[in-house]
Amino acid sequence: MKISGSGKLSEMNIKDNIVASGSVKMDGNIECLGFRSSGSARGEGNLTVHGDVKSSGSFRILGALYGDGNAKFSGLTTIGKEIDVKGVLENSGSLRAGDKVDAHKGVRFSGSTKVDGGLNSDETIEIDGSITVREGIKANNVFIGTQTLFGGKKISKHPYKVFGNIFASNDIEIINTFVQGDVRGRYVKIGKRTEITGKVYYIDTIEIDAKANLAQAPIQISEISENKLQK
Repeated sequence: MKISGSGKLSEMNIKDNIVASGSVKMDGNIECLGFRSSGSARGEGNLTVHGDVKSSGSFRILGALYGDGNAKFSGLTTIGKEIDVKGVLENSGSLRAGDKVDAHKGVRFSGSTKVDGGLNSDETIEIDGSITVREGIKANNVFIGTQTLFGGKKISKHPYKVFGNIFASNDIEIINTFVQGDVRGRYVKIGKRTEITGKVYYIDTIEIDAKANLAQAPIQISEISENKLQK
């Protein structure tokens, strides 16, 4: 289904892709095979996509976004409730989620992002640009601020804010980040201008920049104690 002008969709389950290059309004819950918008898209309910989601324009829904594939946003995106995609979630524009965000195959954020819940992935979470996460971050690997710093860009104090814990099964590397909670990983690297109000746990190795600010000395833990922390 292609919409190139102004269109309106009522609640439906369509066995087709929705491709909108104009202005589209969606009333009720919409279910489709794929969704792509380069114009203005508005929705009153949930959007369920059995494929990829891509938006390069203005995209706003009051409900949740569920996707079986990847999701890529490069414009202005607002999701009123949770985001749950089975693939990779990318944002290079402005993204706000009103609840938790789960992206099972990975997260790549290079724009401006605000998550009013937790941010989770079974794979790697890479964050640059700016972000505020109201709860915690949990993934296999977590990298925050590394590309921004190494790219030589001028950055402000604490463009990355996490009001919760950061847990990773393997690597954690965070730079210029404020964490109101604990940090735990196997290989942990705390970069310059990072502030952590909770405890820092590591299993194998830890590096701490002289310009980082930790409330407490880091604590080395074993595999057994790590498993206890997960409960």
